[in-house]
Parts: sequence; C-alpha cells; structure tokens
Amino acid sequence: MLLCNVASLEPGMEMGGSIPHPRRPSTELLRAGVTLDARMINNLRRLGVTEVWVRHDATADLDVAVAPNLAAARMEVFNQLKKDFSRLSVSSLSGAQLQSYRQTITDLVFELLSSGQYAHLSHQLLADPSHVFTHSANVAFLSVLVGLEMETYLVDQRPQLAPEHARDVVPLGLGAMLHDIGKAGMKQGPRQHHEIHAPPDDPDVLETYRDHVFSGRTMLDISRFPATARHAVLNHHQRFDGTGWPDQALSTRGRHHGPQQSTDIHIFCRIIAAANVLDNLLNDPNHHNYPTVAALGDFNSERFDGWFDPVVRYLMIRRLPPFPIGSLVLLSNSRKAVIVSLNFRQPCRPVVRILDEACRNENGELPVLDLDADHDVHILEAAGKRVDQYLFDLPNLRTVADEAA
Repeated sequence: MLLCNVASLEPGMEMGGSIPHPRRPSTELLRAGVTLDARMINNLRRLGVTEVWVRHDATADLDVAVAPNLAAARMEVFNQLKKDFSRLSVSSLSGAQLQSYRQTITDLVFELLSSGQYAHLSHQLLADPSHVFTHSANVAFLSVLVGLEMETYLVDQRPQLAPEHARDVVPLGLGAMLHDIGKAGMKQGPRQHHEIHAPPDDPDVLETYRDHVFSGRTMLDISRFPATARHAVLNHHQRFDGTGWPDQALSTRGRHHGPQQSTDIHIFCRIIAAANVLDNLLNDPNHHNYPTVAALGDFNSERFDGWFDPVVRYLMIRRLPPFPIGSLVLLSNSRKAVIVSLNFRQPCRPVVRILDEACRNENGELPVLDLDADHDVHILEAAGKRVDQYLFDLPNLRTVADEAA
C-alpha cells in the first residue's frame, strides 16, 4: 500500500483503501479495490481530495497501515455527533445519549489499542472543518490517541484516583467529543471562529464565541453528565501559563478569580486544549492543503509556547507523524521512497525504503535508509508539496518533563 498525492495518480492504479466524500464524510466516494480511470482521478482533484491509498507491489507489507476497523470507529464518532448536533435545538442531552456516547468512545479506544503502531494515522482526519461535529470528532480521536500514550502521566496527574481509574481515557474521549457542544445552533461566524485566528471585526461574534463554553457546560449540567466531561467543556481554552479563559469567577460565583494555570488545569482539559488547537491548524481554511508537517511545526513553534502542558504538547507531536507509514516522499538526493517505520524521538527523520528497482540487492530487496542516522539526506517533498522548510526537531523528553515540573 502506498499513500500517494492525487497529482501522481495514473489510470489503471488500484485503490488500496476507501475514500470518504470530502464534503459528506459518512458517504464513501470510492471503495478499496476500484481501478482508477481518468474520470475518477479528475473527480478526486475537483473535490479537493489530496491523498489516497493505492496498491503497490513494493509496499505490500504495509497494507495493514490502512487500519479499516479504526477508520470505521472514528467514523462512528462523526456520525453520532452529526446526528445529534444537527437537531440540538433543546438545551440538554438525554441519559440514553450519554450511554451511546460512552459506547462510541469505548469502541474507539478498543480499535486504537487493537491497531497498535498503525493507530498513529490520525493525520487522515475528517475534512470540512466548518461543521462543529467534524472538528469534535477529530478532537476526540486526537485526545484519546494521546491519552493512551501517556498512561503513566495520567496516573501521576490524578493521584486522588486508583491507577486503574486514573488511566481510563473513556471520560477523556467523552469530554473531547462534546467540548464544543455549546456551539450547536450558533450562527456561522462565531461557530467557525477559533482563538488561533485574528479577533473578528465584530465584537459580538467574539463574545458569542466565548459564550460557547458556558452554554455547553449548562447543557451537560442539566443532563447530569460526568463531572470530567462538564469540566472539559468549560475549561478547554485554559492555557498552561495562565493566559487562557474563562475567568473562574464566572463559574465559581466569585470563590476563585482569574484563569486556571499549570497543573491546576485538569489533565483532560490540558489534552483537549492541545488537540483542539492542533486540529484547527491541520484544517485551517486560511492554509488550504497545509501539509501535516507544517501544522505540526507551527504547533511546536514559539507561537504556542506557554499555551500547553509541555508533556502533552511533546507527546501529541510525537504521536501524530508528519509522514505516516506508507507515505510516498521525495528525498533530497532525488530518490523516491516510502515511509516504512516511524521515529518517535525525531518524527521528521523516519526510516524509508528506496523505490528504485535498480537498487534491489541480491535477495531482491529494496534498500532501507534511516534518516536519523544519515543527516546528509532529508525529506524534500511529501504529498506532492515541498516540505523541507517545515522540518523540525523535538527536544529531549527529559527536558520537556523538567519544563512541565
């Protein structure tokens, strides 16, 4: 299996994985096994699809990377939210909806665990960020993905709970799934705004946008949702350095004042805050076809220093690869290659397999190159775009942990 840019597709190639319609993610545009023709390829380009999985003899061992069960579990989160958000003119959710959401997140957690090393393919997030349920499904996926990665940290940050309860990420996924529920029924302007963007010209838009954390919290209060979910809805815009919002005075009847900061912010809120920003960067309409590595580099830049728990930010960047397994890339030595193994220490320097038939050894194997061992070669292009200007290095985990402390 090879993850190719649509511009490199040719008639006769066989689809390796299904493609959801970019404007209707619950609808399958093309299914696995379909042989592409010129009309299909032109239609993919017209609809704005950027990458697809195709069959390739030299990468058959990577076919498992498509992880179809995981994709189905993620789509169920989307479908659940789409169904409920579209009819949320009422001010509360039912107990039956709570149980349904719990099961949906539980299924997602199970598939993430079952998919093992291929669960990192979260860069293939759902399209059309204009819909609040699309964004919420993505944030739930990213939050659970990272929550599973930091089991020890969750136990450390929730000392009041027994370890088996502290590491349970189902409540985290539930809070992430519903973090923007207060936007249901909002007009397009405040619904599409996010704090990574410049303030809107209309101050009423900003005020309405900021109200979504209170209206969402109220909806869950009435519905008696778990405290962690309600807390996440209210405080997913808090920042580690204390510059976030809302002011606690508005929710504590004056018992506390100012934003929360550091580890006073619940660990679930810290995770959801980071996932919320990262998904907005990955799907920012102002950066059409923004490469994943560019969004991750931005997320890792000084622009967001102080916003997030350093450990959460580090693990989120490490868990979301800029170049996922199976991706077709062009190296700085002009060789085409496919990503075959990730480098969690330095994500921009994975292990690649050179796709050059003339380079096969006496056993018929294509050569493998570890980009972390050979710094003379780097990735030049991915998904048909020049990306070398976006490559970044991660600090040592020990340094990050010291910063968080």
